[in-house]
Amino acid sequence: MAADKEEVRSRTDIVDLIGAHVQLKRRGRNWLGLCPFHQEKTPSFNVDPVTQSFKCFGCGVGGDVFSFVQRMENMSFVEAAEKLAARAGLELARTGGTSMPTGERDALLQMNAVAKDYYRSQLAHSADARAYLDRRGITADAVLRWGLGYAPESWDALTTFLRSRRLDLRVAAQCGLVGSKDGSRYYDVFRNRLIFPIHDEQERVVGFGGRAVGNEEPKYLNSPESALFAKSKLLYGLPFARRSVAVTGRSILMEGYMDVIAAHQSGFTAAMATLGTSLTGDHAKKLVRLAPIVVLCYDADRAGIKATLRAAEILEQQELQVRVISLPEGEDPDSLLRTRGAEAFEAAVAEAVGRVEYQLRRAVAETDSADPEGQAALLRKLIAILASVPSRTERDMHIEKVWSYHPMRAHGASIVKDQLHRDAEEYARRMRAQQRAVQAGEPAPAPVIPPPAVAPLTAERRAELLLVRALVSVEFRADVLGCCGMSDFISPVAARLFCDVRDGLGGPHTDEAGLIAAAEVQGDEAFCDALRQLLQESSVALANIRLSSDIVRAEAKRLRRARVAQVQDELAGLLRARESFGPDDERHLAEYMRVLRELKGSNAG
Repeated sequence: MAADKEEVRSRTDIVDLIGAHVQLKRRGRNWLGLCPFHQEKTPSFNVDPVTQSFKCFGCGVGGDVFSFVQRMENMSFVEAAEKLAARAGLELARTGGTSMPTGERDALLQMNAVAKDYYRSQLAHSADARAYLDRRGITADAVLRWGLGYAPESWDALTTFLRSRRLDLRVAAQCGLVGSKDGSRYYDVFRNRLIFPIHDEQERVVGFGGRAVGNEEPKYLNSPESALFAKSKLLYGLPFARRSVAVTGRSILMEGYMDVIAAHQSGFTAAMATLGTSLTGDHAKKLVRLAPIVVLCYDADRAGIKATLRAAEILEQQELQVRVISLPEGEDPDSLLRTRGAEAFEAAVAEAVGRVEYQLRRAVAETDSADPEGQAALLRKLIAILASVPSRTERDMHIEKVWSYHPMRAHGASIVKDQLHRDAEEYARRMRAQQRAVQAGEPAPAPVIPPPAVAPLTAERRAELLLVRALVSVEFRADVLGCCGMSDFISPVAARLFCDVRDGLGGPHTDEAGLIAAAEVQGDEAFCDALRQLLQESSVALANIRLSSDIVRAEAKRLRRARVAQVQDELAGLLRARESFGPDDERHLAEYMRVLRELKGSNAG
């Protein structure tokens, strides 16, 4: 490799190389220009043709032809060396014994280059393909930049063209451009499709993507896997995005060819996409070499959301910082750019959030937490998401944004936050145990989210437990129903029990065991388990208490007064903490006011 490296260096004129990127003027034996790596008004970037080196006396960056390409193109040394070797018409020796022979590789690359030119020439002959590009707002410059073309609606158009050029169709078959049933009768693979050339990191065409112009299936068709074309390793647009990624410090990852082209056309030149497949570890390893941040911008449908979360997991395994763009429902990057313009997309990028916050927002938005069942479902989601955050400090920042959705929020922020930390850590522990069991080939325990721990037995908690005990008692049930409302109860399980009994669960003469049996008929195992725990806590905590109607009414008043004070304190805290209100704040405010009206207007007040 050393000899090859020196030969590449000797065959590369550093003034010509850098002059393609920087306007240079001669000064003595050196050449001078504005540094491409930092903003300056007075030239301080020097190029020395004798030593074949460059140096900026403004920012201190310097090096040789290899380091210039590495920095300018955001490449590794090997990638820069290969690019310079190709520029000089040389070949670098490859290590390992599995690489394709150079002659065979060159033949495949040459065949793809010929096919690309052919497809480009055919685009002018397809009114449907051109109309499709017009509808998608793709400019003539973008068509030229990305080498877009068209595969005619014919079984042998490309095949006939290649034969006329006396090219080996067996090589074309290796490239996936043509197929053959018996090794002699060839046919075109791409037919009536808009063609997207796919480039490797050296900007060489290694494959093609075809989008059906008519009703052909599948809608998108890629070149088959080959020695040149590996979908799990290639990223569409990468060679055109490198420089922008280096400047901005972030990659923008999308789902489709048109998304990427539209993004670049609108100035978002750090965009790239996978090739119709999910993001892989190999993709992530490429991205981690480019920039520390990856912004995910997938479609806003269910499949896009699922792909976003899967991609985020893979990227985070490579210790990349992941940001997620939340597109308006029904939009994709291309449609957003076409209908709302670059400013709307820029705003979406600026408002991108981390993966955890994205998941938490979706959990809140997708769950109806207006009733106890919804609150319990939301809590399970929140704990599972928070469990994926290993750092307690970082987790605390997320808990700050969601603690008010906890069913125990009336007990105060500190109690709820501490409980969320404990539940998340316990869930994470169970998940690790499950993974160890799977690796060991043992039955995996389910990652059950633990129920919220019993709150400290405050006066209001004691009152609530007493009312629960009275509610399941045939003798005192009517007292509870006559002086209480759902909003009196702090625990969502107690609140649901009250509503179910009020609505006739089991009938007026059903005892505690009968109520549990009636609840089991509803089929909600989680609620039944939580109900048993609540009744057990009530039984233990109030073992020495003798119920009476007077005690029930007194404890109902005590609980209501405490609940009113708690809700008023929380409401005052919300008003103090906000200068302006967002949608979530408005929702919380409305809920507080509803609860207060219900509490103050109920019978026991």
